[in-house]
Amino acid sequence: MRSAPFLIALFATVAYGRPGWADGPPVVPSAADARMPVVMLGTMTPAGDVPSPTPLHRPLAGGPGSERNVAERALELDATLRDAVQDLGFTLSIADSAPPPGGMRDEDLIARAAHSGAGAPDDAGTWVVSPRIEAAGGGRYVLRLVAVAPRGHELRVRVETVPADSVNVRGLVMLRDLLSSNAATRATVERDREQAAKGTSEGIMSPLRSQGRAVLAVNSGLFGAFAAFSLQRSSSAGSNADDPRVLYPLLALGTGMGVGGALLVADEWDVTTGDAWYLAAGGWWGAASAFLLAAGAQVQPFEDRYAIGVGGGLVGVSLATFALTRGQMDDGDAMLTHSGGALGLLLGGATDLLFQGKTTADVTPYAGMGYGTALGVLAAGALATRVSTSPSRVLLIDLGLGGGALLGAAAASPLIFQNVTEAHTRGWLSATLAGSVLGGVGAFWLTRDGDRRPAAWLPGAPTAGIIGASPTPAGSTPIYGVGWYGKL
Repeated sequence: MRSAPFLIALFATVAYGRPGWADGPPVVPSAADARMPVVMLGTMTPAGDVPSPTPLHRPLAGGPGSERNVAERALELDATLRDAVQDLGFTLSIADSAPPPGGMRDEDLIARAAHSGAGAPDDAGTWVVSPRIEAAGGGRYVLRLVAVAPRGHELRVRVETVPADSVNVRGLVMLRDLLSSNAATRATVERDREQAAKGTSEGIMSPLRSQGRAVLAVNSGLFGAFAAFSLQRSSSAGSNADDPRVLYPLLALGTGMGVGGALLVADEWDVTTGDAWYLAAGGWWGAASAFLLAAGAQVQPFEDRYAIGVGGGLVGVSLATFALTRGQMDDGDAMLTHSGGALGLLLGGATDLLFQGKTTADVTPYAGMGYGTALGVLAAGALATRVSTSPSRVLLIDLGLGGGALLGAAAASPLIFQNVTEAHTRGWLSATLAGSVLGGVGAFWLTRDGDRRPAAWLPGAPTAGIIGASPTPAGSTPIYGVGWYGKL
């Protein structure tokens, strides 16, 4: 029944067409093209996507190894494409399914497309389509369709690697696009559009140099302003401490020096966004840890704590710079370093409270938070130089740590509802820390690297980052979020 392939073609157009109508409606052959006959050659193997010692030939049903499966797919593809040619409105030349005289070379296909075989003096030629298929392993096949327009002098080629159950459907979509007079024009337009879209983040031929320039400049400017503020606070006394005539010029000077230094660095070295955020992690978390340690040691006068914070930030930037001399950092490395500082801050403070046995509002674990921040950012920064991970996995592990801490705190919350003692407080904090550790370990295991297959006893696995895309007039806009992949 010819209606079945037509329904498959219609489904393939909907399921595999370009998302949205912003790129235009699906391509259909013009009336002029439909009047031309089509020579549909038999499906051959190998596909020719990579060099192969095996010559181009018809797959044999009794052939060795995977060629038996290839032969079955080839027979199904032959029948599907021949029916689809007629359903699309073309005239199928049934008698010309054998290879053209001379073989299957490119010039043989072009020579066959030059005449329709009708013998008319004004022969307009014929379409020639040659399907190729080859096993790619893992139940997937390389599918190649080569087409020559009537009296054409060029080959139109479409190549895709598809699952076994999608060979016929995908072949229909590729055939529809090839048998169109404006297919080449649309491909050129789409390529130019993609290149123009990349121009916002990449150069015409290669990525722009120092893509982290803006990130580095913003963080350096803010750190310069913080350094100027600290200098003004630690060097002023009495009423001059809040004098805006001194403070504002110093803030402008510090910001300008920070931004200028960042631009000079970006011009001298290739600073990626990962490098910039890694340097920011060293500077800000280093400053935070030094300030907290000074607060825990009750350094007086109070203004001196700002100067100590600036010194800690400079030490952090120096260590981060040394790490960058060993190699560039990506966004995942920077995310890991920031996560280490934040995690160290929280765990260090919780551990300090655990030893004190207090959680009252008048107790702030400055020392624990300071030591935890310093150890966390140092450990995570060093680990980032040895491992490679994705920002989404770091976020999922952080989510596991936070969720586990909340579950542990909720489970042990009856201990601090009434009759609060040091033992009960330590029990509640211990449950919170244990829940955080268990949640982090669980998230680390669920997001472990590998073949990304869900665990056998789970219906899927979590994922985070870009979970979809939304078509807009300016192009496709990514959608960020947390999701679950697998069968539910």
